[in-house]
Amino acid sequence: MSKLKNIIFISLIIGIFTASCSKAVKPSEDVVRIKTILNTITKLQKNYNEKDLAAFVTFVSPKYNSSFKNSVEKGMLEFDELNLTIHVDRINMDRDGAGVSLAWEGEWKKAVKKISKSGNAIFAFTNDAEPKLTGISGNNPFDYYSISPIRPERPSE
Repeated sequence: MSKLKNIIFISLIIGIFTASCSKAVKPSEDVVRIKTILNTITKLQKNYNEKDLAAFVTFVSPKYNSSFKNSVEKGMLEFDELNLTIHVDRINMDRDGAGVSLAWEGEWKKAVKKISKSGNAIFAFTNDAEPKLTGISGNNPFDYYSISPIRPERPSE
């Protein structure tokens, strides 16, 4: 019986040793692309909130129209504080790029005035190693002036 216990004990130690020495699983190309796109969105949000236009535009495709850059800059200069939060819902990828469906909430502060808005958008990205924003459909959270005003709810009668 003692011999059986020793065999089980040695087998257990070998099993634990083998399991701890196995190689890490390499993520698929799609997982790497998704992580890179999410990282790019986080950097866009961070640079917008910090009002760092130079860093912000490094994540925007040069082909994206210059009026977009001008409206982002106008908002950064006009408001004292920007607070944008982006919540990614879904990422659709193909060979040419990716579309990211998301919801966002934003606050633009100037002196004592605070404006809050929210919306939904689809961000289009290139399929590069460092994805670049190529377009926004829906409510553009970075262009304060293009966001439709939120109408207050009417009181029920």
